[in-house]
Amino acid sequence: MARTDVLFIHPGNQQRTYQGLANEFTAIAPPVWTSLLAHAVRRNGYTVRIYDVNVEGWDERVPSELITRHDPALVVIMVYGHHPSASTQTMPAAGRIARDFKHSNPDIPVAMGGPHPSALPERTLQEESVDFVVRGEGLSAILGLVRQVRGIGDLADVSGLSYRGKAEIAHTKDAVLISDLDQELDGYAWDLLPSLNRYRAHTMHCFQDFNKSRIKDFSDVRTPYLTMQTSLGCPYACSYCSSNAIFGKPGIRYWSLDTVMQWIDTAVTTYGVRTIRLDDELFILSPERVERFCDLLIERAYGLNLWVYGRVDTIGKTLLRKLKLAGVNWICLGIESGNERVRNQVNKQLRSDIREVVRSVQDHGISVLGNFMFGLPEDDAHTMEETLQLALSLKSEFVNFYTVMAYPGSELYAKVAGKKGYLPDGWEGFSQHGYDTRPLPTNSLKAADVLAFRDAAFHRYFTDPAYQSMIESRFGPSVLQHIHRMLAVPMRRRLLE
Repeated sequence: MARTDVLFIHPGNQQRTYQGLANEFTAIAPPVWTSLLAHAVRRNGYTVRIYDVNVEGWDERVPSELITRHDPALVVIMVYGHHPSASTQTMPAAGRIARDFKHSNPDIPVAMGGPHPSALPERTLQEESVDFVVRGEGLSAILGLVRQVRGIGDLADVSGLSYRGKAEIAHTKDAVLISDLDQELDGYAWDLLPSLNRYRAHTMHCFQDFNKSRIKDFSDVRTPYLTMQTSLGCPYACSYCSSNAIFGKPGIRYWSLDTVMQWIDTAVTTYGVRTIRLDDELFILSPERVERFCDLLIERAYGLNLWVYGRVDTIGKTLLRKLKLAGVNWICLGIESGNERVRNQVNKQLRSDIREVVRSVQDHGISVLGNFMFGLPEDDAHTMEETLQLALSLKSEFVNFYTVMAYPGSELYAKVAGKKGYLPDGWEGFSQHGYDTRPLPTNSLKAADVLAFRDAAFHRYFTDPAYQSMIESRFGPSVLQHIHRMLAVPMRRRLLE
């Protein structure tokens, strides 16, 4: 058996993270960052494997099986996700994986990377059964570790690495951000993942296709499924967000559209994928780039079902027609709060009229996923009700209602870390839908008040007669029945019991 240089593990525990929603309603997304890194390491001449816990499962026997099957020289657990909380809320699962590996074979070096370990490298090394933390984007550190495992070079010369030294934890210099994405991160190791038919889109993403489905849970229109990125980073600096934790500062870098189109061509022609979420923090930013992207897809006529992210003040009306023709059926908008003062206090200034932008998107046949937050520092009962009323008036086809948490790597975390009562007792408390979730208290509200309002607001929104009427008219009775099934899923909260 040939030795594997790097075994990448994508951690997760859908049931603990989403409770009963995990059975039908949530997405199971292919690991974007793990797949990018695996491909890059392979291109540098090393053998690589990926094990995705979210689709292949995990118990204490798995490490021994993987060691027998792959004989890894290095195990890398990338704690990453498609939204800022996903890294921290996945830490309990990642920690268990590391412990199980060390129990199976303590001599195999284990590294952990991603936004959370990058934000808290010392704490990660102190609390978890890992030998190394690969900070930042991780590629240079992983390549350096592989060389070191082979007996080449010194750990101190590997950039972006934290590890236990002889007397204390050592940190090497930060790795330089990758400047040429096309050259250094030029593809995804999709061939190393389980069948893409084992991944599935969020049900909302496929509402417009439910009437084509043959089965009750609509899984036949939700697979095969891919997520990918056309850019890295975000140029904004909202104080509640940790999306730039691995990049060190706000900013955005792009892959060329030629590269992106090669990926999409492969996804469609090789893997039969039609449903894709573009995970860019802010896909709709450069009008010229977005327009060219749309033109290239319109020429291909693939009939894609795309979900992209944008800000209210980056969406120009002239782009919407082309976005729809290119296959963009959903735009996720970070609206956050219905109160301007509350938004401004966390650096979320919106320069456009929210209602006008949402109506314009919907008028072009594109559905809106509205993101709203309850529990921003200046929130009180009145401003949270303002936010809910704004959401009800906009009638986005779907909403995410989040509570505010101080994620490691965010400005909010730096402000409250060490203050009693501001943070959850454990990392699972950062899961928005988990039993142990514990949001940040505001200047005038307790954490339990915020969570209770959020959960009540969720039911008020999705049971609103005007919303349900719109959903049935827009998508048909099968989607409305699906909404009713979603509402019937119990969500237990330790904080509210």
